[in-house]
Amino acid sequence: MTRHPPKRVLVLGGGFAGLYATTYLCKAELPEGSIKITLVSENNYFTFLPLLPEVVAGSLGREDVVFPYRVFAASYGFGFLQARVEEVDLERRTVQTDSAELTYDYLVLALGSRPKYFGNDLLAGNSMPLTSVNEAQAIRERVIGMAELAANEPDEKRRRQMLTFVVAGAGPAGVEVAGEIWHLLSRVLPRYFGVETPPRVIIYQGAGRILPGWDERLAELGLGLLRARGIEVHLHTRVQAFDGERVTASVAGQELGVDARTLIWTAGAEPITHPLRGSGLPLGRAGHLEVDDLLTVAGHDQVFAVGDISSLRSSRTRQPYPPVAPIAISQGIRAAANIENAIMGRRLEAYQAHHAGKIVSLGGGVALVDLFGWRLSGFWAWFLYRTTYLMKLVGAKNKVRAVVSLLLSHFFEPDITCETSQTSLYLAARERIRGLSGRPG
Repeated sequence: MTRHPPKRVLVLGGGFAGLYATTYLCKAELPEGSIKITLVSENNYFTFLPLLPEVVAGSLGREDVVFPYRVFAASYGFGFLQARVEEVDLERRTVQTDSAELTYDYLVLALGSRPKYFGNDLLAGNSMPLTSVNEAQAIRERVIGMAELAANEPDEKRRRQMLTFVVAGAGPAGVEVAGEIWHLLSRVLPRYFGVETPPRVIIYQGAGRILPGWDERLAELGLGLLRARGIEVHLHTRVQAFDGERVTASVAGQELGVDARTLIWTAGAEPITHPLRGSGLPLGRAGHLEVDDLLTVAGHDQVFAVGDISSLRSSRTRQPYPPVAPIAISQGIRAAANIENAIMGRRLEAYQAHHAGKIVSLGGGVALVDLFGWRLSGFWAWFLYRTTYLMKLVGAKNKVRAVVSLLLSHFFEPDITCETSQTSLYLAARERIRGLSGRPG
């Protein structure tokens, strides 16, 4: 009996979509030796992105939200390559990285997204995004560093500037990081820094509501809760510039500004598609890869695109699926299952979204939940938020460690250690440079 060589599956990108596609294929009911899977990621660790705001607050540390790919690889039996993807050649079925050229029979594109600054280099150079654990740590250090400077600043105007934190964007990431910063400063400023100047946390949102895509009544409730806690939310307001000292925004054609030393950017994202330039793959107007309901790219049955890099409309709502973790996970699994079907000679199946609902924390033990049409706010929503994410954390060790960290942060004061503010700026700048150069995570 002739033994066929194993089918080579390359998964580019190690976010939720890529990781779940990889682990599904490792567990698929395929003949032994029929498949060889390689996951490629620039980082050698997976990051649980939904809990990055908790890292900003100091409730969780870096070690609580990251997990090494090589531990996964040893456990599940796939290959891992830490490398930057540079080019995809569809004709030769090869992928060029900065360390090796790889060949494939099936390709899963899950490169994810990066911050989008709409061509504004000033914003890109001075603001702090929140897309990685390094950036979350840099923001936390920035917040504590500004508190340290304010504690010894005699000028009231400059002290207010140091303690003003502006967040661009009021999607889940923007709302969560604003809430966590407010909660952190409210706890530590009066007690440890002796600063009587109240901190300001400001959200500028270009749309007319927060949390676009959420139930409107729940979003309105969330807006009221944020404002009641002292967080300033400005709707129909777009950030235009930031020079490191002052944030300039516009509303109804009028310019407004606020003196601030910190701008956190959560106002836009774009798919990472630079390695696909010249590949011939179809890109939509927003830069996403257009896929069919099988999650394959038009004209290329062996190429699947999943997660933030792809665009697919729901057959029920006719709206694009949102770029959230549950969608990325289910798309990664469906793409992997279709590769399994193709190898076994079975019919490929259409993707059906499995997105039970939405959940977002407002910080300080308050959250919003929209689950199966059941809407909840307040403490019990926050309890569900915490429980859900702890259950979804990757790795038993991480789950146990995160529970311990959260318990300690609840009963004891938060960690307020930090390096110099210059270190924070360096970390953030390094991440921005990597993002602007098109390097995927």
